[in-house]
Amino acid sequence: MNEMNAQGTLCTVCTGCGKCFPGGRAEQLHIVTESIFGWGESVSAPVGDGGAGELLAADVGTTTIAMARISGAGEILQSFTRVNPQVRFGADVLSRIQAAKDPEKARIMRESVREVLAEGVRELTRSECVQSEPADDGLSPSLYIAANTTMSYLLLGYDPKELGEAPFYASHVNGGSLLLPRDTGISQEGSGNPASGILLPGFSAFVGGDLYAGALACGMGEREELQLLIDLGTNGEILLGNREGILGCATAAGPAFEGGPNRGIFGADMVHLTAELLRRGYVDETGLLRDPYFENGITIGGLTVTQPQIRAIQLAKAAIAAGTRILMERRGVRPERISRVILAGGFGYYLQPADAARIGLLPEELAAKAVPGGNTALAGAALYGRYAGQSAGQFAGQSAVPALPPAKILNLASLPEFETAYLEQLNFPVA
Repeated sequence: MNEMNAQGTLCTVCTGCGKCFPGGRAEQLHIVTESIFGWGESVSAPVGDGGAGELLAADVGTTTIAMARISGAGEILQSFTRVNPQVRFGADVLSRIQAAKDPEKARIMRESVREVLAEGVRELTRSECVQSEPADDGLSPSLYIAANTTMSYLLLGYDPKELGEAPFYASHVNGGSLLLPRDTGISQEGSGNPASGILLPGFSAFVGGDLYAGALACGMGEREELQLLIDLGTNGEILLGNREGILGCATAAGPAFEGGPNRGIFGADMVHLTAELLRRGYVDETGLLRDPYFENGITIGGLTVTQPQIRAIQLAKAAIAAGTRILMERRGVRPERISRVILAGGFGYYLQPADAARIGLLPEELAAKAVPGGNTALAGAALYGRYAGQSAGQFAGQSAVPALPPAKILNLASLPEFETAYLEQLNFPVA
């Protein structure tokens, strides 16, 4: 479908990426951003001395493990990322749950992630130790970890079987502590003690500690204004809330944004390409690529987009849009009542709100309020650690870890209105 000219290869549809011009380049997209909410932006935590009270935080995602050494003022001093070694057992949480039925595979998954966390601790503290006091239990110092519920179960050694079978109940959502391998390089001098990891609590089987951390980072427990937090990765989770309460759900959206038919294409790019095809009339509102592209796809932005890829995005956006709509209806609010929509993670950092509105991922009223949140799980883990650190004398005068308001997580599959909402959101909006 490409044509050649003097300047290089032209796509069937141009998105202005610059690849076809001499010296042109496309920006490399990163899964993990290098930004974090400043303490003052998220909650009313006092700003500490930037040279003291450093801590370590981690976001253990299904695909990526991100870690950071963070100053007392909330600045990321150093970061560390690795692919989650559990991907050898499957790209999604259900594959990991299935693999964990074998005790040896469960052990490998547990220990391999703990080894990555220990490697991250060594890397982050190689030049200078974290400036913190030993915890009360003598372990020194703590790493604060946010993870989805399945990753949390595997890290702590719990059997995740109940997470993959109806009614998808989670017996262990209160977090917990774990020991990293001894050779971390940060144990208290002469003690030989390993570092400890503190795993943040979660909400339910499919809305875990990463969303709990995100809600903390967004100040959802302190603000009067309603906020919508959307985290799209290998799973799709949504929280709507303020200091009066939180309502949440999880959707089967992930394979369209990470893995599945769109493996190798960054999620925000896939949304942009789909939106552009809709704008140019190459895809109709039912999601069909027009002839002659239906069979072999169409080249756009240097990538070939096929009918199965379009369909995967269509199904995923319908689930997200339906979940968002149901949360708003259950809370009794219209889009104008929501102050902002936080798009978490690397996906949200690069997603263009106009593209989200064009494909129907968000209604236009909410797309206009969308802001990139960066790695809210990592930010929330750091914030949790900042409050929790006061128990070890790190941050004198601070209050205990802030509690979020009561949260209710909906099981969309059990709601009679979900099927109707899903079908109504299935088509792309008509321009």
